[in-house]
Amino acid sequence: MKRFLILSFIILLPLLSHGQEKKPDGSFGFAINSGMNGEVYPIRLVPSITYFRGKSQWELGAGLHPYIHKNQRILSLEMNYKHFPNGLGNKFNMYLITHFSYVNNKLETYYPTTYNYLFLNGGYGFQVNAFKGTHIGTNVSLGAFTYQNNSENPYDGFASNSLFDEFGLNLAFQFNIGYRF
Repeated sequence: MKRFLILSFIILLPLLSHGQEKKPDGSFGFAINSGMNGEVYPIRLVPSITYFRGKSQWELGAGLHPYIHKNQRILSLEMNYKHFPNGLGNKFNMYLITHFSYVNNKLETYYPTTYNYLFLNGGYGFQVNAFKGTHIGTNVSLGAFTYQNNSENPYDGFASNSLFDEFGLNLAFQFNIGYRF
Protein backbone atom coordinates (compact mmCIF):
# COMPACT_ATOMS: atom_id res chain seq x y z
CA MET A 1 0.00 0.00 0.00
CA LYS A 2 2.86 2.33 0.85
CA ARG A 3 4.49 1.74 -2.57
CA PHE A 4 1.15 2.29 -4.32
CA LEU A 5 0.72 5.70 -2.66
CA ILE A 6 4.26 6.78 -3.50
CA LEU A 7 3.86 5.62 -7.12
CA SER A 8 0.48 7.36 -7.38
CA PHE A 9 1.96 10.56 -5.98
CA ILE A 10 4.82 10.49 -8.51
CA ILE A 11 2.41 9.85 -11.40
CA LEU A 12 0.00 12.62 -10.30
CA LEU A 13 2.74 15.16 -9.47
CA PRO A 14 2.71 16.76 -12.96
CA LEU A 15 -1.04 17.37 -12.61
CA LEU A 16 -0.56 19.09 -9.28
CA SER A 17 2.16 21.37 -10.63
CA HIS A 18 0.34 22.08 -13.91
CA GLY A 19 3.17 20.35 -15.75
CA GLN A 20 0.79 19.12 -18.44
CA GLU A 21 -0.39 22.61 -19.44
CA LYS A 22 0.76 23.86 -22.79
CA LYS A 23 2.63 27.10 -22.38
CA PRO A 24 1.86 29.79 -24.96
CA ASP A 25 4.45 29.88 -27.69
CA GLY A 26 6.20 33.11 -28.52
CA SER A 27 5.83 34.92 -31.80
CA PHE A 28 8.12 37.21 -33.74
CA GLY A 29 7.21 40.29 -35.69
CA PHE A 30 8.38 43.73 -36.68
CA ALA A 31 7.47 47.26 -35.69
CA ILE A 32 8.31 50.79 -36.69
CA ASN A 33 8.50 53.24 -33.80
CA SER A 34 8.69 56.99 -34.27
CA GLY A 35 10.05 58.73 -31.23
CA MET A 36 9.79 62.36 -30.24
CA ASN A 37 12.26 63.31 -27.59
CA GLY A 38 12.88 66.75 -26.14
CA GLU A 39 16.61 66.22 -25.60
CA VAL A 40 17.84 64.87 -28.95
CA TYR A 41 16.55 65.76 -32.40
CA PRO A 42 12.79 65.68 -32.44
CA ILE A 43 11.91 62.81 -34.77
CA ARG A 44 13.53 59.47 -35.38
CA LEU A 45 12.25 56.28 -36.97
CA VAL A 46 13.25 52.97 -35.42
CA PRO A 47 12.56 49.75 -37.38
CA SER A 48 12.52 46.97 -34.79
CA ILE A 49 12.32 43.22 -34.46
CA THR A 50 9.76 42.17 -31.86
CA TYR A 51 9.24 39.03 -29.80
CA PHE A 52 5.96 38.45 -27.98
CA ARG A 53 5.32 35.78 -25.37
CA GLY A 54 2.56 35.61 -22.79
CA LYS A 55 1.91 39.17 -21.64
CA SER A 56 5.35 40.53 -22.58
CA GLN A 57 6.82 42.00 -25.75
CA TRP A 58 10.48 42.84 -26.38
CA GLU A 59 11.62 45.14 -29.19
CA LEU A 60 15.12 45.79 -30.47
CA GLY A 61 15.93 48.22 -33.27
CA ALA A 62 18.30 50.72 -34.84
CA GLY A 63 17.31 54.33 -35.42
CA LEU A 64 17.00 56.22 -38.67
CA HIS A 65 17.18 60.00 -38.50
CA PRO A 66 15.59 61.66 -41.51
CA TYR A 67 15.98 65.28 -40.37
CA ILE A 68 19.68 65.88 -39.73
CA HIS A 69 22.23 68.37 -41.05
CA LYS A 70 24.70 67.45 -43.78
CA ASN A 71 27.65 67.83 -41.38
CA GLN A 72 26.13 65.50 -38.81
CA ARG A 73 26.00 61.73 -38.23
CA ILE A 74 23.59 60.10 -35.76
CA LEU A 75 23.59 56.43 -34.77
CA SER A 76 21.09 55.04 -32.29
CA LEU A 77 19.91 51.79 -30.75
CA GLU A 78 16.67 51.24 -28.91
CA MET A 79 15.27 48.47 -26.71
CA ASN A 80 11.69 48.41 -25.41
CA TYR A 81 9.94 46.09 -23.02
CA LYS A 82 6.14 46.19 -22.99
CA HIS A 83 3.99 44.41 -20.43
CA PHE A 84 0.29 43.92 -21.19
CA PRO A 85 -1.38 43.25 -17.80
CA ASN A 86 -4.65 42.18 -19.47
CA GLY A 87 -3.04 40.33 -22.38
CA LEU A 88 -3.73 41.02 -26.05
CA GLY A 89 -7.13 39.39 -26.41
CA ASN A 90 -9.00 42.68 -26.70
CA LYS A 91 -9.32 45.23 -29.48
CA PHE A 92 -7.93 47.98 -27.19
CA ASN A 93 -4.99 47.09 -24.92
CA MET A 94 -3.11 49.11 -22.32
CA TYR A 95 0.55 48.41 -21.57
CA LEU A 96 3.44 49.48 -19.36
CA ILE A 97 6.69 50.26 -21.16
CA THR A 98 10.35 50.41 -20.23
CA HIS A 99 12.44 52.14 -22.86
CA PHE A 100 16.27 52.10 -23.09
CA SER A 101 18.02 54.07 -25.81
CA TYR A 102 21.59 54.94 -26.87
CA VAL A 103 22.29 57.83 -29.26
CA ASN A 104 25.65 58.83 -30.75
CA ASN A 105 25.64 62.28 -32.34
CA LYS A 106 28.77 63.43 -34.19
CA LEU A 107 28.99 67.01 -35.46
CA GLU A 108 31.65 67.85 -38.04
CA THR A 109 31.71 71.63 -37.67
CA TYR A 110 34.49 74.16 -37.09
CA TYR A 111 34.99 72.56 -33.65
CA PRO A 112 34.06 68.87 -34.04
CA THR A 113 32.00 67.48 -31.16
CA THR A 114 30.69 64.01 -30.33
CA TYR A 115 27.82 63.36 -27.91
CA ASN A 116 26.84 59.96 -26.46
CA TYR A 117 23.44 59.81 -24.75
CA LEU A 118 21.86 57.08 -22.59
CA PHE A 119 18.11 57.25 -21.90
CA LEU A 120 16.07 55.11 -19.50
CA ASN A 121 12.34 55.83 -19.46
CA GLY A 122 9.23 54.19 -18.06
CA GLY A 123 5.68 54.91 -19.06
CA TYR A 124 2.23 53.88 -20.13
CA GLY A 125 0.79 53.14 -23.56
CA PHE A 126 -2.29 52.22 -25.53
CA GLN A 127 -2.49 49.78 -28.44
CA VAL A 128 -5.24 49.00 -30.94
CA ASN A 129 -5.34 45.65 -32.74
CA ALA A 130 -6.47 46.74 -36.19
CA PHE A 131 -6.83 43.22 -37.64
CA LYS A 132 -5.13 39.85 -37.17
CA GLY A 133 -1.50 40.44 -36.26
CA THR A 134 -1.48 44.19 -36.99
CA HIS A 135 -1.37 46.78 -34.24
CA ILE A 136 -1.11 50.55 -33.87
CA GLY A 137 -0.05 52.16 -30.62
CA THR A 138 1.23 55.16 -28.77
CA ASN A 139 2.88 55.79 -25.42
CA VAL A 140 4.29 58.48 -23.20
CA SER A 141 7.26 57.94 -20.91
CA LEU A 142 9.26 59.88 -18.36
CA GLY A 143 12.79 59.08 -17.35
CA ALA A 144 16.38 60.07 -16.85
CA PHE A 145 19.25 60.57 -19.25
CA THR A 146 22.97 61.16 -19.08
CA TYR A 147 25.45 62.15 -21.72
CA GLN A 148 29.12 62.37 -22.54
CA ASN A 149 30.64 64.88 -24.90
CA ASN A 150 34.07 65.22 -26.48
CA SER A 151 34.74 68.60 -28.01
CA GLU A 152 37.71 70.36 -29.55
CA ASN A 153 36.18 73.72 -28.61
CA PRO A 154 38.64 75.65 -26.37
CA TYR A 155 35.95 77.49 -24.37
CA ASP A 156 35.11 76.35 -20.82
CA GLY A 157 31.37 76.14 -21.53
CA PHE A 158 32.04 73.38 -24.07
CA ALA A 159 34.50 71.37 -21.96
CA SER A 160 34.35 67.60 -22.35
CA ASN A 161 32.57 65.64 -19.67
CA SER A 162 32.27 61.96 -18.79
CA LEU A 163 29.22 59.76 -18.86
CA PHE A 164 27.23 59.88 -15.58
CA ASP A 165 28.69 63.29 -14.61
CA GLU A 166 25.38 65.00 -15.32
CA PHE A 167 21.80 63.71 -15.29
CA GLY A 168 18.59 65.18 -16.59
CA LEU A 169 14.89 64.42 -16.92
CA ASN A 170 13.40 63.43 -20.23
CA LEU A 171 9.85 63.26 -21.57
CA ALA A 172 9.33 61.12 -24.68
CA PHE A 173 6.41 60.20 -26.91
CA GLN A 174 6.27 57.27 -29.31
CA PHE A 175 3.93 56.19 -32.05
CA ASN A 176 4.27 52.67 -33.44
CA ILE A 177 2.83 50.30 -35.97
CA GLY A 178 3.65 46.64 -36.16
CA TYR A 179 2.81 43.14 -37.25
CA ARG A 180 3.14 39.82 -35.38
CA PHE A 181 3.51 36.59 -37.31
